Amino acid sequence: MSKNIKFSFLFFVLLYLVSLSIFDGVLWLLKIIPIALLAVGVMNTVPSSTRNILLLALFFSGCGDLLLAFDVFIFGVAAFLIAQLSYAVLFGHHWQGIHSRWPLSVLLIMYMLSMVWLLIPNLGNLQFPVMVYLLAIAAMGLMALHSSLPMRWGVLGAIMFIISDSCIAINKFVNPLPYESYWIMSTYYAAQFMMVTGLLISARQQKKLIPFRKNQDK
Repeated sequence: MSKNIKFSFLFFVLLYLVSLSIFDGVLWLLKIIPIALLAVGVMNTVPSSTRNILLLALFFSGCGDLLLAFDVFIFGVAAFLIAQLSYAVLFGHHWQGIHSRWPLSVLLIMYMLSMVWLLIPNLGNLQFPVMVYLLAIAAMGLMALHSSLPMRWGVLGAIMFIISDSCIAINKFVNPLPYESYWIMSTYYAAQFMMVTGLLISARQQKKLIPFRKNQDK
C-alpha cells in the first residue's frame, strides 16, 4: 500500500476515535472510511487470488461495521463471519504445519475455551450464532499461527482481531467495559491494517520468488 493510503488510514482512525465523544449522527460513516481506504490500497495492487479474497474480507468487514453501528447484531455477526472465513482461507494459503508455534496455539485454544465458558450462560437465543462465530475466529487465529507469515503484521493482526471481538462479546453479554468503544475500535483497526499489510507483503514476496524458482528448475 502507498504511504498516502497509510497516512489517510491513520488520520481517519484517529478522527473516528476522537469523534466518539463528540459526534453521533455521522459516526457510522467515519467508522467505515478506514476499511474503505484499506480496500482502495488492496485494489491498487497486482491482481491475484490474495487481492480478491482480501477485498471480500474487507467488503464484509465494512458491512459488519455498518450493521453493528445500526445495532443489527445478528446480521453484523454474519457479515464478520464471512470476513473471518476469508482471512482464514488466506492464512491457509501459507500453511506450514502444526509443528510451528504450537505453544501459542495451545494458549489460543485455552483462551477461546475460557471465552465459551464465560459467554454461554449469558447468550440466551444467540448461543448458536455466537458459538459458530467463536469457532470461526478461533480457526482464523490457528491458521494464522501455523502460517509461514512472520509474527509481525499478519499473525499479530489476527490476535488483535480476536482481542477486539472478545471486548465486544464481554461488553455486550457479560459486563460493560469502561471506554469500550475505544478498546474495541483501536484493536479492530490495528488488526485490519496488520493483517492486510502482512498478507500483501507475503503475496509480493511470493511473486518475486517465482522467476527465481523457474530458473532453478531449468
